[in-house]
Amino acid sequence: MRLISKKKSKRFEWKIEAGAEYAITQPVFDIEQLHVFLKRIEHCRIPIVAGIWPLVSFRNAEFLHNEVPGVRVTPEIMERMRAASAVSKEAGRDEGLKIARESLLEVRDVIQGVQVSAPFGNVKYALEVFEVLEGFGEAKETIATSK
Repeated sequence: MRLISKKKSKRFEWKIEAGAEYAITQPVFDIEQLHVFLKRIEHCRIPIVAGIWPLVSFRNAEFLHNEVPGVRVTPEIMERMRAASAVSKEAGRDEGLKIARESLLEVRDVIQGVQVSAPFGNVKYALEVFEVLEGFGEAKETIATSK
């Protein structure tokens, strides 16, 4: 598991001293990694916004895990995406959405906000992540009818 190093922790503290008012994480696929990070910076007292990325395929999961520094996609999630993507493109996308929803529910009590990415600019797909939250459907309808 990749952990935030002491050097990076000091850099994080320096950013706060320089005026950072909040921090946004890389996409979170490893909730334990997030908890370790939050423990290490708990003395910093700024809001943390967790990145949520709805995966679209096994290939997408592999890319994020292997090519994006600081992102760790757990073996369990890699296997879920591999199995779903082997079925069909839509099954992979649906599994990625399910994982993003699970992540949102798991992190919401330990962070102060979330930033959901829209893979390939698909905002509708990103908004589907929030449908797991109670009351989101009613809010979405209110917005749609007020236009």
